[in-house]
Amino acid sequence: MKSAEEELYHQIWREKILREPDVSADGESRTRAAVSMIGKGARFLDIGCGEGTLATHVRGLFAEVHGIDISEEAVQLAINNGVRALRANLNVDPIPFPENHFDVVTALDVIEHVFDPIRLIREIHRVLTPGGYTVISTPNIRKIQRVLTLVRGRFPRTSYDPVGYDGGHLHYFTSQDMRALLEQERFKVTLIDGICSDRRTRKYRLAVGILGKRFEKEFLSNAIVVKANKIERRGTKA
Repeated sequence: MKSAEEELYHQIWREKILREPDVSADGESRTRAAVSMIGKGARFLDIGCGEGTLATHVRGLFAEVHGIDISEEAVQLAINNGVRALRANLNVDPIPFPENHFDVVTALDVIEHVFDPIRLIREIHRVLTPGGYTVISTPNIRKIQRVLTLVRGRFPRTSYDPVGYDGGHLHYFTSQDMRALLEQERFKVTLIDGICSDRRTRKYRLAVGILGKRFEKEFLSNAIVVKANKIERRGTKA
């Protein structure tokens, strides 16, 4: 029997497959942002791999490309796209790989879905090699339209999935929240950026021209993307 969260993501992916002829187009902006932060390595893992879009983009950079997802439908799509994909429920299961195994671990728009974000970050730290790094994205709750929605008395939606309450999002983050969480769990944050999908509009360009890039990252970005390097425990070799 499926757990409540497994049933939710089964429904989300069934709806997504029926709704979208090409599910690989989902999350195009965050995929581009993540790819720009990823270099070469031996092993790569994408948590919440979905249909394998990110994994297929970086396949030429790594000897091995792996993915995990809670959804059976997503895992099958990823396998069909040539990704070594496994199903895992990270609310109850550890990442199904040994310590110090991956050079790069990504989790794009995943952390807001899990029961315990701290546990997820610790698991990412565990499976990264010394000197390895993670790239994580999450919706930006500080986006000005979302702040204004809250001021007007409603909590803003941060998911485009129509199934479930806010597409299954449980947690909400700002860039400072993400930095604090990663640094608390022995990561060194090397880059924080915003993911923006409407930079081509005249109104958007005018706002950025007047208020600057920092305002864009903090208040106009749909999502936050963070790159952070694993820091070893004191007394261990880096």
